[in-house]
Amino acid sequence: MPPAVSNSIRMSPVPAICARIARFLSETIRSRLAWLIVFLHAAWFLLAIANMSPPSRDFEHFEGSTVAILAGRPFHFHYESLCLKILTLLDLPSSLASIPFAILFLPFFKLFHLDLYEGSYVGACILLAMSSLQWLTIGRLADKWIGSKIWGPSLLRGIHRSFTVFTILIFLLTSISVPIVNARSRRLAYRHRAIFFH
Repeated sequence: MPPAVSNSIRMSPVPAICARIARFLSETIRSRLAWLIVFLHAAWFLLAIANMSPPSRDFEHFEGSTVAILAGRPFHFHYESLCLKILTLLDLPSSLASIPFAILFLPFFKLFHLDLYEGSYVGACILLAMSSLQWLTIGRLADKWIGSKIWGPSLLRGIHRSFTVFTILIFLLTSISVPIVNARSRRLAYRHRAIFFH
């Protein structure tokens, strides 16, 4: 006689929830629109960082300042460009979600003797990874919404056909523009010296 299965186990919503999450992730990964949004966001992220003040190890010695260090560069929301301010606000959910992951990396900082300057690059990578997941999800939701419209399927088919071209263009433009913006940032040096006194 087979063992009895309790009604609580039989009626548990966990398997159904896990199945829905797995299906959503599978659909998200296959969405070309979602990946294009992720690539555009990554280009924006890299350009925004390149446009900041140039990196320097000296920033980790400004004790008592409210400035943060992002990819070796000083970050203070009040003094940043409008482009970076908008990006910071849009990425706020993923930034908050990245805090536990950043905490998990703290033992590795000590293990590999990473200082604040080097750790800021790891933190920037964590922020980019988490925000990419955020925009991948948003892209999938946008894909689903567009697909529900009368004009949606034809638009999505066009994106699917041109996906490779769009991706190459994004990567080429990013690889060209980031060094140019970064060189300009180095020439301008520290545009907001008052940042170190807040």
